[in-house]
Amino acid sequence: MIHCGQLYVLSLAPHCMVAVATLSEVDRDDLIQCCKGIAEIVEWLDSIDGRPGLSELDTRLSTLPVNLDALNRHIGYTDDDGYQRNIIKKTENYEMVAITWKPGQKTPIHDHKGSDCAFLIVDGIATETIYNLNDDGFAEYSSARNYVPGEVCAAEEPDIHRISNDENCNLINLHVYTPPLSEFGIFSPAE
Repeated sequence: MIHCGQLYVLSLAPHCMVAVATLSEVDRDDLIQCCKGIAEIVEWLDSIDGRPGLSELDTRLSTLPVNLDALNRHIGYTDDDGYQRNIIKKTENYEMVAITWKPGQKTPIHDHKGSDCAFLIVDGIATETIYNLNDDGFAEYSSARNYVPGEVCAAEEPDIHRISNDENCNLINLHVYTPPLSEFGIFSPAE
């Protein structure tokens, strides 16, 4: 559990809250020391001066070993209707976040203005639902896909989607946003 970090709650949309927790420097260093895979991707991300491509992120995340016990010691879950963003590291070029969902929790329908996102399913099953905007600016269902541990989901800036935990167990995804997520659009579903 996060010991000395920062924790706050954001309201993203009606009935969708997100708790945001930033790992303290001590917790982040301990996690990196205990998890070789996270240490290697942080080292690689820190060595790049700029924004890596989604295909490179996909390749690196898909082979990333994660020490689930160590990760679970440093992250938390929210009991709200939303989910929790556990910020591991944030620089000018990237943000690494372990996002956690309890059963039934989900993001609002959203995009990633100005940022690409790739994430590794660490534990549980993630459902990604893809949407297209109709002429009235509402999100219309396009398709859905389940991702299992070891698989990577990647979304470009304009992609509109929702991530949800539709299973009866907890879900952990390790997200890398390039550059850090600073803005996003939230969309209402078409009726």
